[in-house]
Amino acid sequence: MKHGIYFFDRSVLTAAIQDFTAVIKEDPSNAQARLYRGRAYAKQQQYRNAIQDLAAAVHLDPSCWLAFYYRGCILRQIDPKRAVQDFSVSVLINDTQENFCSFLHRGIVYSEQCQWSLAICDFESVLALDSSVIFAYLNIGLILLLHLDQYYEAIRQFTNAIEIDPLNVQAYVCRAQAYHKIHNLPNAVKDINRAIHLYPNKSQLCILSGQYLMELKKYELASLCIHQLAEMDEESFMAQPVQQALIQSFCQNHNKAIECLREATATQPEPSMFVILGKIQMKAKKTKDALRSFKKAMKLLMASAKILPNTFEAAEMYYLTGLCYMEQKSLLRARDAFSMAVRLHSSYPDAFYQRGLCRMQLRQAKCIRDFNQALALCPSHFQAYMSRAAYYGSKGRYSKAILNCNEAIKILPNSVRAYFYRGTLKYQNKTFRAAIEDLSKSIDLNKTCILAYYNRAICYHQIKDFRKALKDYGILLLLELSKEIDFKMLINRGLLYMELGDYANACEDFKEATLLSPDDSQIFQAIGICYHRLHEFEEAVRSFDQVLKLDPVSVDAYVGRGNSYMENGHEAGCKQAQKDFLRAIHLNPKCIKARICLGYNLQALGKLQRAWSQFTVAICIDPKCHAAYDGRASVCLQMGETFAAFQDTNAALKLTTTAPLLTNRGVINQLMGYLPCAMKDYQQAISVDPNYALAYFNAANIYFHNRQFSQAYCYYSKVLQLDPRSESAVMNRAITNTLLNNIEEAKEDFEKAICLCPFSAAVYFNRANFYNGLKQYELAEKDISTALSIQPNDALMYKFRADIRGKLGFNKEAVEDYKQAISIQEQIDSM
Repeated sequence: MKHGIYFFDRSVLTAAIQDFTAVIKEDPSNAQARLYRGRAYAKQQQYRNAIQDLAAAVHLDPSCWLAFYYRGCILRQIDPKRAVQDFSVSVLINDTQENFCSFLHRGIVYSEQCQWSLAICDFESVLALDSSVIFAYLNIGLILLLHLDQYYEAIRQFTNAIEIDPLNVQAYVCRAQAYHKIHNLPNAVKDINRAIHLYPNKSQLCILSGQYLMELKKYELASLCIHQLAEMDEESFMAQPVQQALIQSFCQNHNKAIECLREATATQPEPSMFVILGKIQMKAKKTKDALRSFKKAMKLLMASAKILPNTFEAAEMYYLTGLCYMEQKSLLRARDAFSMAVRLHSSYPDAFYQRGLCRMQLRQAKCIRDFNQALALCPSHFQAYMSRAAYYGSKGRYSKAILNCNEAIKILPNSVRAYFYRGTLKYQNKTFRAAIEDLSKSIDLNKTCILAYYNRAICYHQIKDFRKALKDYGILLLLELSKEIDFKMLINRGLLYMELGDYANACEDFKEATLLSPDDSQIFQAIGICYHRLHEFEEAVRSFDQVLKLDPVSVDAYVGRGNSYMENGHEAGCKQAQKDFLRAIHLNPKCIKARICLGYNLQALGKLQRAWSQFTVAICIDPKCHAAYDGRASVCLQMGETFAAFQDTNAALKLTTTAPLLTNRGVINQLMGYLPCAMKDYQQAISVDPNYALAYFNAANIYFHNRQFSQAYCYYSKVLQLDPRSESAVMNRAITNTLLNNIEEAKEDFEKAICLCPFSAAVYFNRANFYNGLKQYELAEKDISTALSIQPNDALMYKFRADIRGKLGFNKEAVEDYKQAISIQEQIDSM
């Protein structure tokens, strides 16, 4: 017996069995020999012989707890009920620490039979006998975690296991999963990372870590986990080609993924494998290869049958084929593929949606039906709502399109695209403030959304909030713009500056735009207009020359260049301008703008009758052209035809009521002596445009004429508020202050007038009168002498200086001035 036990302990099982057999032959009632031979048979996997010997041992010695235990272990898989009985008898015989394995194995059997409470009791009995058995803690924890949903207690059990063995990977993984169940993701990630630290080459651990990091929205770290997984050479991982291919594809190693799946399909040609291969080929932009893969999948799926089964798997193959055709711009084939997908699986919302997109691109009205069907099958289909909005928007049905965007936003409340498109639709619907709100929301969600800034700037421009529009255009310049957006932005900002009257900045923007589009004549036209408004007429002429190089038949360029020549003020310029206006009329005889400009040009050259004819032709072309009536009125006035001028101005006012036209009629009324009517026109002009300085100035002159000096003073002051450089208003107010006895203010006004117009004889003459009234004759004599140096042939000024010199006692000089005044007057009379 001892010899057999010696061999058994050293796993020399055949020799041990022979020894135990010899003992049994000599003593058939030896229970110990039966026990050891049964155990030896069990180790040799001769379970039938083992059970017979263990049964004999139990029969010979009913108190042999080891025999019950070992027989229970053998019966655990084939007869769990008898196994439980044997373990139960074993623990009844011996329930000490020596026999804790019986409790442990019975607990395992109870677990397999889903008797969770009994299993937990047995594992707790194990721990009561030996608190260092980690397996018991893990099993209790797993039952609580997976079956009883007692996550916090499960965490406590796993923690106990970790305290006993801090290097136990399974305990960390199980506790991580328990933390995940209670949404304590940071601790779940910590435990998985500890497990990875212990076993860095376990692919499943990397997958769990990536999953938890994704849920924590730490996408970069999650991506790093997938990249680490792609570099692993673990056998279990390499044996899963689909998973390996998906991971390589995620890491953008599409060629490796395709190679991996091709090898797999060569040995395992299944439809699902070809579908995955096709999807990865689509990601790699290999649409032709993807189409071949999907067709192979279809052939395999049909097998012996001649038609595809009506399953989702078959429908998906046609759906993916349709996506490939769309990528290749084969819209008709794509539509047919999606139709086949719908036929095979009628509850396929994505197939209906994609067919709707195809039909929309093919301009088929049926597309709306597909979008409707997609939404009927899947009411939360965001893309379908957006596409339906795009369809209604393209048809000009903006309100209906906006309603679809509203539904899309309910599905994805933070969608930049939905808010942006709704904003553009509201812009098209002319609800600019509402559009600004949506575009601002888009910008809040994505601070670098270029199109949102661009469109919001346009909306601000429309509602005349120029400051905010300029701010948005400024932000756009800080972002990386495409050439097209940059060009449009510069043009729009330039136009905005023009609207603000800031022609210098407008000109700079248009110049920048010419670098992006050097052959666009319209930009050079705008630059020419800016230079004209900035009084840089030579530069304006150069810009219009460039326009005519690019577009030799541009009427606007000839008119613009003609106006720039006109502004030079010399006769040669006027003649050159006349040529340009005539060319413009030759190119377009009905160009009213060219005829009006030619009319003013002929008027400036003194050819009044021809000027009158041009304005008349313009009126014949367009009887509602108020500018033509206004121009003809000015010619009539110059020709002395006051009443005709009055009639033309009235005709212009019937077409439009503007402050300049009302002021012109006031001037005509004033010339005809109808001062009350003139004043009425000036007051009406002021009510139409409270910032029109000329109306205030003319009204002030009437007040001055009527000796209403206080009112005249107020109106001259208003003129100077609007136009501080109006020398006539400053001088007239100075005279008014003199008459009102506002001496100091009069002095200040005369000083301003001289600063504004230092070579005006009238200013010095009037200040000399002012000083004469104050009996400051020396200053008066100095000013009248300055006036005469500027305008030497004025008899009245010589007489006035003679009077002053007489008061100063300079009689000789006074007599000479009188003589000079008489001589000049005689020359004038004799002419």
